[in-house]
Amino acid sequence: MVELYSMMWIFALAFGIIGFLRGWNQELVATGGLLLAMFAILQFDNATRGLLFFTLPREQIFLIELAILLFITFTVYQNRELRGVQARARNNLGAGVLGAVVGFLNGYLLGGGIWYLLDINEYPFQQFITAPAVNSPSAQNINTIPLVLVGGGASGTGDLLAVIVIVMLFIVFVLL
Repeated sequence: MVELYSMMWIFALAFGIIGFLRGWNQELVATGGLLLAMFAILQFDNATRGLLFFTLPREQIFLIELAILLFITFTVYQNRELRGVQARARNNLGAGVLGAVVGFLNGYLLGGGIWYLLDINEYPFQQFITAPAVNSPSAQNINTIPLVLVGGGASGTGDLLAVIVIVMLFIVFVLL
């Protein structure tokens, strides 16, 4: 059995490799999109569950939220290709290493976002993914999920996450 905690870090490592190959500037744009997605998940969760999804079972709610998160991730990672802009190949080691660091952050955001969706939907597919056992590494580290860490979780206000999103969007739109 694989711990959810480990899966989150596997996502981070895989996206770190992707970031190394893509370069830091493309990864920074993806980070802005992922942070905006995390902010939307946190801020609109109560409204969507109370107004749109109130009759749906938790499995379907999870699948809809997961599809939205994966669609946003796909879109921010394919932003240049979708617009028809060719990315320039960067053979600079410094850009690759910085891209790996930012990509690692993106993988952490995506893996932690999926874990957060599982958690708020009370681990809907019990036959495949179960809630972390008491005193397991995942249970001990559930506070390291990005939306719990900077947003306060489902009951948090998300003020710190809002500030991070504003700063990140400023960096992406003004400085790049």
